[in-house]
Amino acid sequence: MKNKISAIITAAGKSVRMNLPVKKQFMPLAGKPIIIHTVEKFINTNIFNKILVVVNKKDREFAEEIFSEYKIPKNNFIIVDGGKTRQGSVFNALKKCSSATKIVVIHDGVRPFVKIEEIKEIVNITMAKGAVTFGIPVKNTIKKVEQNKVLFTLDRKKLWEILTPQAFKYELIYNAHKNAIQKKIVTNDDAELVEILGEEVFVLQGSSENIKITNKFDLKIAEAMLQSKNIE
Repeated sequence: MKNKISAIITAAGKSVRMNLPVKKQFMPLAGKPIIIHTVEKFINTNIFNKILVVVNKKDREFAEEIFSEYKIPKNNFIIVDGGKTRQGSVFNALKKCSSATKIVVIHDGVRPFVKIEEIKEIVNITMAKGAVTFGIPVKNTIKKVEQNKVLFTLDRKKLWEILTPQAFKYELIYNAHKNAIQKKIVTNDDAELVEILGEEVFVLQGSSENIKITNKFDLKIAEAMLQSKNIE
């Protein structure tokens, strides 16, 4: 089955919230770029035929140098040029997947604390379910607000914060992206594209450690997490 499973890791973001000369995906975390932490998790599962890392076209040479420096095996990954949006970047990678691909796992490059067992779990369940995402139930009260006024309070018992990885049968997620292109639909979430098709998406409870590093505060949290215990 290994030759039928691919992973797409998105790392083409502009990192405008960081306001730093180095994009967040390439920022050092415990002396190693965040994207390398993430890619190594996927390599160490030993279940993927190919890991497709999507980067901004301007960053391709820099990314290649980093992967070479950290001795990421060339047979394990390919670099794909990103699109104008995250959605476009994922579709670029989907088009580069092997024709034998049956399952594709999509993950944010700046979520380095995903657990190897979680990646394996979502692949196994996707084989049966077709579309699966990780999430965690929200802890805080959530209200819909417009113009600084509360419209109503949502029932948090039914609300989940959605994480990555998300995994899909290849044909399903490819068709979902094609449909979005045809109808000019843009989202930040691959699972939503499947929902728009009217297909079911299943949710697994993930780990609260699987944080997304989007700003300087998140980076401090990530450093503290690594110092407090061996998350790797």
